[in-house]
Amino acid sequence: MNAIGMWPRRGLALVLAPLGLALVGLSAPGCQDAGSGPVATTADQTPVVAPVEHPLLRGIPIPAGFRLVQERSRARHHGSTRDAQCEFQGTLSPSEVVRFYEHYMPAARYRLGPKIFVRGEYTLRFESDAEECNVFVKPKGSRTTLIIDVGPLWKEGSDRALRPTPPPP
Repeated sequence: MNAIGMWPRRGLALVLAPLGLALVGLSAPGCQDAGSGPVATTADQTPVVAPVEHPLLRGIPIPAGFRLVQERSRARHHGSTRDAQCEFQGTLSPSEVVRFYEHYMPAARYRLGPKIFVRGEYTLRFESDAEECNVFVKPKGSRTTLIIDVGPLWKEGSDRALRPTPPPP
């Protein structure tokens, strides 16, 4: 066979080889798309979905696949201070969302405070050095509602008024 007769096969092989390697890479364990499923595990090896960041809540993880409900959300930023209550909808179960926050909030420098479960709804309170973040998680039909309420941390002796924890809307 001459060099001209081999060119189409060699050219095809050069095109298909990188495609094959890409497909193998996508199917390798641990290489998942951020929205395709779990990308981390907890200490007990339970899978946890990937975090994303929403521009209104920088530094606070949101489970991949959750979408902002704009008409039920508000945010105010003034310098380094923020006050926001944002609602998200997604398909993870409420217990998976709670596991997500227990796993990722420490990496965001928030400490878990009280965790409450009442009639199928969870409330988690987190604190950083400067902020408090209340996470409300509740089922809503086949979806899950996630409400993130974040604002300045009230410290005893500060001039700031006590910021009450609002009930989930």
